[in-house]
Order: sequence, then C-alpha cells, then structure tokens
Amino acid sequence: MKQNNLHSLMDKLKQQSCKVVEVTKDHYVLENGNVFEHTFSIDDDITVEQFQHLLDKAKDMVLQTLEKIDDNI
Repeated sequence: MKQNNLHSLMDKLKQQSCKVVEVTKDHYVLENGNVFEHTFSIDDDITVEQFQHLLDKAKDMVLQTLEKIDDNI
C-alpha cells in the first residue's frame, strides 16, 4: 500500500507544471496563480529564468529521493 501511494505521488509530481511567471525577494508566482513565500534568502536581482532553474533542480532532487525510498520499500 505504501509503495502504491509513493508511486502515485511521484507520478503527480512528474506531471505537475511549475512554470514560474514572477519572482520577488519575498515570493514567487506560478503560471496557475499559486503564490509561494520563499523559505530561504534569494538575491534581489534573480531572474525568472534563474529561479525556474532552481525550482526544476529542486523538483528533480525530490524525485530522486523518492525513487531511492521506493527502491528500499
């Protein structure tokens, strides 16, 4: 059962679009309108493209971690 839930979570994460349309010192906005406050300090002059790259890398790292957990279940 746990493995099925994990696979479902991984599939949803892989399909989820996280396109950044705005980034400020305090938050970022996705194209679906969701707004998220930063949980870490960022440079004031970061571009949307640079932040998108960071978000994509974070998503990849989460997926890699979930795959390792899946391998050990």
